[in-house]
Amino acid sequence: MIEAAKNIYCFPVPLPKNPLKELNCYIIKGDGRHLMVDAGFNTDEGHAAVNHAFSELGISLKDTDIFLTHLHADHTGLIERLKADCGDIYISETDGGYVNKAFMDSYWTSRTERQRLMGFPENEILDYKQHPMYKYGAKTHTDFQFVSPGKAFSYSGYNFTAIDLKGHTPGQLGLYDKEKGVLFCGDHVLNKITPNIQLWEFETDSLGCFLENLKKVRQLDIKLLLSAHRSFIKNHAGRIDELLLHHERRLANILSLLKNGKTIPYEIASGILWEFGDGVFEAFPPAQKMFASSEVLAHLEHLRRLGEVSLVSTDPVYVYQAARA
Repeated sequence: MIEAAKNIYCFPVPLPKNPLKELNCYIIKGDGRHLMVDAGFNTDEGHAAVNHAFSELGISLKDTDIFLTHLHADHTGLIERLKADCGDIYISETDGGYVNKAFMDSYWTSRTERQRLMGFPENEILDYKQHPMYKYGAKTHTDFQFVSPGKAFSYSGYNFTAIDLKGHTPGQLGLYDKEKGVLFCGDHVLNKITPNIQLWEFETDSLGCFLENLKKVRQLDIKLLLSAHRSFIKNHAGRIDELLLHHERRLANILSLLKNGKTIPYEIASGILWEFGDGVFEAFPPAQKMFASSEVLAHLEHLRRLGEVSLVSTDPVYVYQAARA
């Protein structure tokens, strides 16, 4: 455990069998009430890490509220084991809705079908029971306190405001203290790795939202950026510039592959040199193939909104083509 700033403590929560390896979990230790930011997978290892942190800080879970930046199981799963004993649990209404559906088998029907529509061979479709959100997520309904951007949170002399960081998920939120220049950003800006951007619904340009929120955060006065994974980021503007350039190049790469005959998301994903593992799509485990193809789909839909590609078929698979000059 380290003290990232006065009364803000960071400790790792292990993420077994996951490339991310661990979550940066934060606790703001106050005089009477405390706030924990994100929680970890619904596992024995994660539960033990959180219990140890509370013991080390000499505080009680019952005096602690929990703020969940977004819906992913490595941030929300452990609430299954904490919610009976903690204070309020905060999350955006959009992401909270997904958390409260993700343990239902019926929810995964459309998600599994999405893989077929992206062009996955039947023998490579990820069994949803192996999906991290299902496998490590909460298993019962949670009575969340829903948060909208602008809501204030005050703990231990910090005065945070919830800010919109959607893109990585449809309702990701951050906590920003303008006076002290502290931002809890969840997975919005990460060091060394790029947040996965997938298409949640066709009505929303996930990548467009992500890029606009990156530009917004770049303009903030930030002295301490507290991300959910990897090391702290000292120069947030520099890292955001790297992320913007990464997606600019990825868009150009996808458009080039499209013009060279790869028209289906799965096929396009197979032509990209990825930054995961050895970079070869064919060698990815099923979950990573799904994440990669979903990210390609989000980029294709962003290009479609820019008028650079069109979606020419949705049956039996999504087929895109470059717009004619």
